[in-house]
Amino acid sequence: MSAGLAALATALACWPAWPGYMSYDSLLAWSQSIDGVKTAVWPPLHAYLFALSRSAHAGTWGLFLAQTFLLFLGANLALSLVSRRTGGAVALMLLFMLSFLWITPQLGILQTQWRDVTTASFAVLGLGLWLTGARMRSLAVVVLAALAFGAAAALRYNSLPLIAFVLALMAWKPFLTDRGQGGAARGFAVAAIGVGLLLAWGSTQWRLPDLRRLPAGHNAMVTEQFDLIGISACAGQNLLPAQMTGGRPVPAAQIRAGYDPRHLNLSLRQAHLAKLAPSDANAGLVGAAWRGAAASHPACYLRHREAVFEEQMGLKPDHLYYPTHGAIDPNPYGLALAHPRAAAWLNGKIISGALPTWRRAYWLYLLALPLALVAGWRNRAQAPLLAALVAGAYVYAGLLFLAGPAADARYIFPSNLFCVLAILMSLAALLPRRVGG
Repeated sequence: MSAGLAALATALACWPAWPGYMSYDSLLAWSQSIDGVKTAVWPPLHAYLFALSRSAHAGTWGLFLAQTFLLFLGANLALSLVSRRTGGAVALMLLFMLSFLWITPQLGILQTQWRDVTTASFAVLGLGLWLTGARMRSLAVVVLAALAFGAAAALRYNSLPLIAFVLALMAWKPFLTDRGQGGAARGFAVAAIGVGLLLAWGSTQWRLPDLRRLPAGHNAMVTEQFDLIGISACAGQNLLPAQMTGGRPVPAAQIRAGYDPRHLNLSLRQAHLAKLAPSDANAGLVGAAWRGAAASHPACYLRHREAVFEEQMGLKPDHLYYPTHGAIDPNPYGLALAHPRAAAWLNGKIISGALPTWRRAYWLYLLALPLALVAGWRNRAQAPLLAALVAGAYVYAGLLFLAGPAADARYIFPSNLFCVLAILMSLAALLPRRVGG
């Protein structure tokens, strides 16, 4: 049942956007899957997955199909285990599918070959496999869950906070109940989690297949450049390193006029500034300027981060930034949309559907916490799992307040899904004949 409904959801979601929308990030991963991984600014596992898809003669659509199916399969497995009745399980699965129509950017993001989707797919699959393994009392399935969580951690550098609380619970109670836990089961789960995370870390240090050491990523540097522009615009001072202005005396008014809290690239283009490449020398220059600017103007730093977070969470009533990519960027690989008319029609529905404030993602966070608190109080056996899901979603989204280089709706896609699962599991726990554990 879980697989059947996952296949139905996959077909409905993938057909209009076939073979999956692709932006600069996803086209870079596709190119690196052909020419070899040369940078660790973006974790390379996405490129490896594209390589597997191509080796299976499935091109880009193989990964598109697989990540969508695994996402719904993992969610369906997890939801099927919190309802005693078949009808209740089906209802929860259908509600999960319908959540993509309520928060329409969720569908637009799902249709794009971003690593945010792949991260969410493996995180949700890990959750579904773990709950299945706990029900079956199978350490083998628990190991598969740990490997899925490891893949999620390998796909985005900031993904560990999303799954950290679930992993802690999994290590503490591999089977979710005290019956038959034992030190051996805990030790086995801890070892499996350790291996999964170690493989995730290693994938960002050495590339496949030659195991050459990858250069440092300097990921923080992108956010620091964005912060410097925002602080400069707020403080009325040019606090940028000279390399970002090309050595020209750029007035603060120009920076303020070009500043856009939606994205670093928009701010750079509109203020006629240069984006510095993530080299060791540039990282040192930007880092030093960032530390000085944040220390001298802490109020402006927080005001800038608040403005970005408001865009990120959809708190601006008049618009929502980047609810979908909606296209395949020009590329030398011959990649193009198979159904452009269907894609254009659905893109319009996604963009217009994202405008009403009652359909914004922040509602997921507002609903998940109180429902989980009430459900956890009513059903103590499910409280740890609900707490782990909500805590992961909140910390993951909350850290973007400090570390987000843009306000793309895609960045909160994984935590949105954890909120949806927490909401549905809470509702199931509050209904009669609920399952404990």
